[in-house]
This record gives sequence, structure tokens and C-alpha cells, in this order.
Amino acid sequence: MTAGAPDRSLVVTLAAVAALGPVATNLYLPALPAVREHFGASVAEVQATFSVSLVMFAFGILAWGPISDRYGRRIAVIGGLAIMVIGAIVSLASLSLGWLIAGRALQAFGTATGIVTARAIISDLYPVDQMAKVLASITMVAVLGNSLAPVAGGLITAGFGWRAIFAALVLAAAVVAVAVWTRLPETRPPGAHPPRAREMATTAWSLLRMPMFTGCVLQSAVIYATFLVFISLAPYVMVSALGRSPTEFGFYYLFIAVGYFLGNWSVRRLMARHDLHWMVVAGVLLTAGGAVAALACVAIGLTHPLWIFVPIGVLSYGQGLALPNVTATAVSLAPQYAGVASSTIGFLQQIVGAAAVQWMGRFPTDTALPVLLFCAVACLLGVGMLYVFPRVQAGR
Repeated sequence: MTAGAPDRSLVVTLAAVAALGPVATNLYLPALPAVREHFGASVAEVQATFSVSLVMFAFGILAWGPISDRYGRRIAVIGGLAIMVIGAIVSLASLSLGWLIAGRALQAFGTATGIVTARAIISDLYPVDQMAKVLASITMVAVLGNSLAPVAGGLITAGFGWRAIFAALVLAAAVVAVAVWTRLPETRPPGAHPPRAREMATTAWSLLRMPMFTGCVLQSAVIYATFLVFISLAPYVMVSALGRSPTEFGFYYLFIAVGYFLGNWSVRRLMARHDLHWMVVAGVLLTAGGAVAALACVAIGLTHPLWIFVPIGVLSYGQGLALPNVTATAVSLAPQYAGVASSTIGFLQQIVGAAAVQWMGRFPTDTALPVLLFCAVACLLGVGMLYVFPRVQAGR
């Protein structure tokens, strides 16, 4: 690992690579109602364009790490970008919903290389004290991209149609690919090799047999599924129930992004005064309070989007406070297998989230009650887990 200050151009390149996947997802969200109208499909059918991509992203999380170890970081990033572009082109040219689902799946698998390979490159280049700073910089870029993507997606959809979303993604991937080709060195340590599949499976199974790890997985899955279900169904609710345009969803999404950002920011601020257990409990209670408040507002007839998105912003703050600590606890349970632990929890988060998104697509969206009821029940389930798995969040 090299010493000295991080290379700014390299950090920017890695941030762009890591942010491409989340940006691609959030850019597409405002287009969901337009896709449904274009193909004359049900919400559940269109939700498959979102849930299937989550599943493929989950498999990408498992695949790209070993690929980058065996063939190199540059090849993994360039290969992932190429697959993403192919998927975006298939989506752009799709004549049926099935082809759009296939294109979105390819795109998601390709973008999964971003965060996985970026973390590997950072660990190749920097000592532990600098790794945290570089990761923080990358996270800030990702959060900024996530915040602005729904706004941009709504404007693109309103101005040029939903297919233009994928044209924009092809252009973005091309720009990132040029940066990778010219600025990203090969950093894989000589002689590095991926762990064998059987070894990874055995380690993952042994972790899942630990009650503390299982509790972390379930808690993180509940938090993540709540987030995914809300952001995937909110665009339909905005149009069908609230009579708003998809563009407006992008602006109200800022409550979610800012809430989560402030939750992450608070972790560092509160760490000196409170332990991990306190932050997880506080975060989970805030998620439940926000979800129940949003449900109550809609149930009594308050229909302005602020009555939904302000409480959901509180929910997002709680998620930002709790999720990093839950994940850190899970990884810390097996320090010698940190990569496998991280991949396992990330994979299961995506799978549970995908299942929840697809299941909730069967419920009506001409009212916000079903999606908010799901969020409230899921968050209260998370509160219950604090008692079922009391030591998990304590990290002891």
C-alpha cells in the first residue's frame, strides 16, 4: 500500500464508478408510471423491472469480488461497465416488458462491480487510516448522486420520455469508462486469488448459524426492504393517489436522501457519547415513529405529499443511524472473513428487498395506505427484533 495523500483524480474516478449503480436505479424510479402506461401493464408486472434488477445486483455483489481478484481490478470495472451499457441499450430498444426486464437485469449485474471493486482498490492502495477518509469521500459523492438522480430522472422522463433514461445511462457509462481507462491503474496485489466457492459457502453458512449474525441480517434486511418498497411504489402513489407528476417525486425524494445523509453524519457525531447499541435502538425507534406517523397522517385524510415525505424523512434518518452500525456489527463478528460476511449480508439484503418489492406490487397504488402500512409493520418488526436479538445490536 502506498503512503501519502490520496490521489484526487483516482478518488473521483472511484466515486463515479461506485455511484453509477445507485444513480442508475434512482434515475429510473420516476419513469415507472410512464413504463406502466406505455406497456399497459399492471404495477406488479412493472415492479419486476425493479425487483429482478435487485436480484441480479445481489448476484453481482457475490461475483465481482472474486472476478477482480482473479483477473484484475481494471478488467472487472471495464467488464462491468460494458455489461451495463449492453443492458441499457437492450432497455432502450425494448419492444416488450420482458426485454426491458432483461435489459435492467444486465444493467444491474454490471453496475454491481462499482462498489465491490472500488472497495478492493482502496484496500490495495491505502493504509487503514486513509481508507476511512477515501470511503467517506466516495460515500458523499454517492449520496449526492442518489439525491439528484430522481430529480433528473423526472425531468428527463417528462421532457423526452422514459427511454431517454437509458440513453443518458449509456452516455454516463461511456464517460466513466474513459476515466477508468485513462486514470485507473491495476492495483491487484501479485499472486492474489479469489476464495473458492465452497469455502465462501461454508463460511457464510457458519455465520448464519450464529444468532448475533442472523439478527444483524434480519434487522438490516427489514431496514433495506422498507426503503426499497417505499421508493419503488411512491412514484405510482404520487401519480395515481396524489395527482402529482413524476417530476415532483424527484424533489420530494430529497427528504429521504437528506434524512439518510444526516443519519450517517450523526453516527460520527454521536459515537463519542453513545455506544453502538444506543444508536441502533434510537435509529430503529425513529424508523418506526416515522412510518407510523406517515400512516396516521394518510389515514386521517391528509393528502399533501409533505404529510408523507416529512415523516419518511425521519424514518430515513433512523435508517442512516442504525444501518451502518448493524452492518459493522455483522462484519466484526468474523474479522478473518470480513469479505464473506459483507457479501453475505449485502446479498441477503438485496434478495429480501427484491421479494418485498415484487410482493407489494400486487397491492393498489391509488392510495398510499398499503405502502405505508407495509413500512409501519416492517419497522415495528424491527423494534421487536431489538428484544428477540438483544445482544446483536450491542455488538458484544
